Amino acid sequence: MNFFDASIYYTRLRTHFRFVYLHCFKHVTFRRFLIGLLYSIVIISVTIINVCTRLLDEILFPNFKHIKVKQPVFIISNPRSGTTFLHRLMCLDEEKFVYNLLYHTTFPSITLYRMIQFFSAIDNKIGKPLHRVMDLINEKMFGGWDDIHATGFNKSEEDEGLHFVSGISPSVGLVTPFLKEFKELYIPDRLDEGTKNDIKKYYKSTIQRWMYALGSDKIFLSKTVMSSGRLEMLHELFPDVKIIFLIRNPYQAIPSFTSMFAEPWTALHPDIKENSDEYREWGELGIQYYKYFDEQKQHFKKENLITISYTDLVAQPKDTVLKIYDRLKLEITPAFLERLDKATSTAKKYKSTHTYSLETYGFEKEHIYNELKFIFDEFGFEK
Repeated sequence: MNFFDASIYYTRLRTHFRFVYLHCFKHVTFRRFLIGLLYSIVIISVTIINVCTRLLDEILFPNFKHIKVKQPVFIISNPRSGTTFLHRLMCLDEEKFVYNLLYHTTFPSITLYRMIQFFSAIDNKIGKPLHRVMDLINEKMFGGWDDIHATGFNKSEEDEGLHFVSGISPSVGLVTPFLKEFKELYIPDRLDEGTKNDIKKYYKSTIQRWMYALGSDKIFLSKTVMSSGRLEMLHELFPDVKIIFLIRNPYQAIPSFTSMFAEPWTALHPDIKENSDEYREWGELGIQYYKYFDEQKQHFKKENLITISYTDLVAQPKDTVLKIYDRLKLEITPAFLERLDKATSTAKKYKSTHTYSLETYGFEKEHIYNELKFIFDEFGFEK
């Protein structure tokens, strides 16, 4: 059900209603009721802002509809497989790529970006008080993720915020322990045709707005781990799409994925124990992503798809990026090469303090291996 033309706005009301029902009625506690109420307020507020500003886009910036999204590049993988690292390295190629900051994905409107640019310019002239406020907000909201996945509203980020607000993303599990109740969102490609058509229409219109505001003459670069379940829609939208798929040993990726995405539960749902079915459901989602990529990869042209080992990326980041550019036929400029040299020499000195293990969450190696034996065999991961 959608009240607007999908190119203007799309939201899957069924997801939002279910969230509220689970927290405020079916599994209600005082804490969960407050979470359900806050979720409703946030979704309604963001939706109102987005609908109003996107309608203004139609009036003030109608030419965004004429932008052609040619050969976009998507970095996709199971979460916690190096996508953020690779994405931020490729974002250094500023002459070639246009990419999102986190706030772009939550508020996908040209009008809003222009307003923010206007106030940011004023803020720069008066000592940047608004920048300091934003730094404080980032610290309060995302500080707990610094050792897992450094993020903030003004950092380059994937577009999952867009899909979260639209109600078509399993990232809803960030704020609910009832992830299993949203299984149809694991692989959105399997939703009904009407829903998928609306999603594609909304997504294409959104990317056109991003490119209009950020660089219409460039290539759209996206890092989007949960789009492992949207590969078919991406290919239908952009037949010439280029996919970089990062692969990591499931024994490492799955507990790391669980650790990151369940991090908010320590504050929101402290009653849910780490060694529980609720935590392990993140692992089941990860298994589905591995399987679905293996199913879909055959549909992409060989020259438009490259699979990269996580260990290779970490050990040789510069060489790995150059390999990607060569395979996908992307030009390397001297300016980008210089920035890449500097960034990768610094990256080699960094070691994450983020720790995790299969045992923490009660994952069984045998179960993971039996489900993903084809991954272990194809990439030579040790059982």
